[in-house]
This record gives sequence, C-alpha cells and structure tokens, in this order.
Amino acid sequence: MCENCEMGGQQVGISPTLAARAKRLEAAMPGARVTAHDWDILLGHAGGAVPWAQTRRMLESLELAARRDLRCDAG
Repeated sequence: MCENCEMGGQQVGISPTLAARAKRLEAAMPGARVTAHDWDILLGHAGGAVPWAQTRRMLESLELAARRDLRCDAG
C-alpha cells in the first residue's frame, strides 16, 4: 500500500474518483437504481439508514470500480 492508503492506521474512506466510477457502474446495473441520497449516506455526507438491498448494490459497484483501476487514486 502507498502512504496515502495507510494513513497511520486510520480508515481512509472512499475517494471522489472511486465513488464517481462506482456510481456510473451502479447506474448501468440491471434493476432499480440507488438514489443520490442513499449514496450520500454511504459516503458519509448525510445521516440515515439505507435498506440492505441498496447497500449491497452500492458495495458491489464499489468493488467493481476498485477492480477496474489498480492504481491508487487516494492521493
């Protein structure tokens, strides 16, 4: 891992680049799209709860987005 990813043992979070890529991938997935508010909750920009089906869909799209780009985009 690079220095940006390690952050002294603290959780880094999801970079704006990765989040944007995941949102594009999620929008292309079959089925009902996740709302912008649900994304804001997952990314820590809003409070609230997201139903499991939407949470799983967002996490799957984040995993796909991370696999598509092996370079670090946290810096």
